Amino acid sequence: MSTDLLCLLALALWSIPLNHIPALARVSAAESPLAWGMGNRDTMPEVKPWVGRADRAQRNHHDNLATIATVILIAQATGQTDGVTAIASIAVLGLRVIHGLAYIAGIPALRSTAYFASIVALGAIVWRILT
Repeated sequence: MSTDLLCLLALALWSIPLNHIPALARVSAAESPLAWGMGNRDTMPEVKPWVGRADRAQRNHHDNLATIATVILIAQATGQTDGVTAIASIAVLGLRVIHGLAYIAGIPALRSTAYFASIVALGAIVWRILT
C-alpha cells in the first residue's frame, strides 16, 4: 500500500477517537451514566466547553475527510502518486491530527494554522495530479 493510502487509512481511523471523545465526556457527566449512554439521549448533560469543541472538531474532520479522500484516491487511481504526494499526504495527516487536538484544547491560532497548512498540502497533491 502506498504512503498516500496509508495516510488516508490513518485519517479514516482518526475518526474513531474523534467520534468517541465527546460521547464519553457526556456519558461521564450524566447523572446516571449507564442509563444515559444506553438511552435515547433526549436530554444532554451539562458539559465543559471542551466537549463542544470536540463535537466541532469531529464535524470538521468528517466535513473535510471526503475531499481529502477524493484527492488522494484520484492521485492513486491516475498513477500520479510520487514522493511529493507522499510527503504531502503525511503532512495532511499530521496537520489534521494537530487541528483536531488544537480544536479540542481551545488553541485557535494553532487550529487555524494547521487547517490552512493542510489545505496547502492537499493543494500540492492536486498540483501533482494536474501536472
